[in-house]
Amino acid sequence: MLNVPTHRSLLSSYYLVAFLALFAPAVVGQDINGQTFTHGLAIIDAPAPSSPGHAGSPLPIAVDVSGDGKIQAAASVPGSGLSTRFDALEIYLVSSQTNINMTVSDTPDFLTGESGSTVKHLNWPVPTCLTAGNYNLTFYETSHFNGQAVFTITPILVPILNSSPPGQCNSSVLNSLQSQPQPSNPLTQSPFAPNSSTPVSTSGTSGSGRITATGPSPALVFLSLFVSSVYFHRA
Repeated sequence: MLNVPTHRSLLSSYYLVAFLALFAPAVVGQDINGQTFTHGLAIIDAPAPSSPGHAGSPLPIAVDVSGDGKIQAAASVPGSGLSTRFDALEIYLVSSQTNINMTVSDTPDFLTGESGSTVKHLNWPVPTCLTAGNYNLTFYETSHFNGQAVFTITPILVPILNSSPPGQCNSSVLNSLQSQPQPSNPLTQSPFAPNSSTPVSTSGTSGSGRITATGPSPALVFLSLFVSSVYFHRA
């Protein structure tokens, strides 16, 4: 079950996509040979779906931000201005079963770290406070594909194992759960999956592609550009 935090973000890239996100539900990625191809730009190398996490131990997280070598390295840096680019990538661990919505990574550091690397890594220490159960490691991506705004939500099932009694979690990383499905504005499929032949624009700030995101008409997109005084609430 997908749930997102109630905190506010001032990332300007969210203003447009927040408006688009009112029109379509979230979608899951396509699992191919252990990788999850999201309906955005990210390719999740780890964890693989259903891989368990152990309380008190690191959970390896790895994301290919190169589009399997199809987009340039600068595209992973927020603010690059490229027509195909990442604007933000945030990660949360959520579970309606245990009533937990925990921040894993919500700053640009994940995308901007490991300069020159096409795969970004995070060894996230699974808190011992977590109750054992099924969780979704959920990736929230704001990006542009061939000049088109994209907001995609991708859950990865991660069973959390904890043989010790859970404790009190740090409130600074906890967020409220909200109802779902949560709205998003994804591409119809990954442009980088092995079965995709979609051309990718890697220069400039505008363009077009054969893949289209589910969202409003161009008139509504234009209207959304005026929503610059509103915060984007991630559920």
